[in-house]
Amino acid sequence: MHKLRYLSVALDDLRDIADYITDTLKAPKAAMDLLDAFDESISRLAQFPYSGKVYLPSKELGNIYRILPVKSYLVFYVVEEKIVEIHRIIYAKMDITKQLR
Repeated sequence: MHKLRYLSVALDDLRDIADYITDTLKAPKAAMDLLDAFDESISRLAQFPYSGKVYLPSKELGNIYRILPVKSYLVFYVVEEKIVEIHRIIYAKMDITKQLR
């Protein structure tokens, strides 16, 4: 089984997503439900780290990213030995290439 590790920018992504849904959209229950969906989906990566498809960017990024879709978001992660490292959590309709650097 792999260990899960979040980069600080991924934790910031989660916080920003929850804050936006809670404060701007005034939907705290929807924010909690989404965070639960992230937790459930990401925790499965500990057992199935290669389940996400490989992200093929237009330019090389230095890492082999995999993508885990969760509702309207994409979780970008890297598998290294026995660690699944969560790098970013991005709204699927954003310009992804600008977000991953």
